Amino acid sequence: MKLNNTIIINPPPFTDHAGQIINPPQLILDNLDLVFTDNVKSKTVYVTVIGTPAPMILWTPEEYDAAGDWTQSQAEQKLMEILGENPTAKLRSLYPQTLEEHPNHPGTVLSKMIKSLGFTMSDSCSCKRHALEMNNKGNDWCVENIDTVVGWLREETHKRNLPFIDAIGKLMVNRAIKKSRKLLANEPVPENDEELDN
Repeated sequence: MKLNNTIIINPPPFTDHAGQIINPPQLILDNLDLVFTDNVKSKTVYVTVIGTPAPMILWTPEEYDAAGDWTQSQAEQKLMEILGENPTAKLRSLYPQTLEEHPNHPGTVLSKMIKSLGFTMSDSCSCKRHALEMNNKGNDWCVENIDTVVGWLREETHKRNLPFIDAIGKLMVNRAIKKSRKLLANEPVPENDEELDN
């Protein structure tokens, strides 16, 4: 499908298995190579833009019967409606969020602090999901919901059969918030996180 304007997508950076931050190359699209999937059982039509990581729903079960025997032209028109006025942002949203996208946000800062203590996130833990939530909601939310964040830390340490002291968890979260605020404001950050307690 030919585009009127070139779309340039910057996929999010991520850390590979060796611990190196990878910045994927830009995805430059002059046309969209599309794969349509019509799932009759679930009454859903999907489209995958080749080069992006996830499909989009064109017709939901509620719309499926009305769409009937759709044509490729109709599907392309529906896709353009979904992409809207900012197709770059819509296609970029198909990529999973990463902590590396926002290195100075509170969830990423807290994750780095925890990693410096020798703990790593596993694929089965909810650490990354919680860190991304902290990043998305910001420092003010983290301050207002510090007990929730400490609860997440407690839950993960208990899953690993490790001891947890709420006061220390709260201290770490407060340090992460203060450090994040300084980083986001381009203010000097002390080398020792303990100095953030002052």
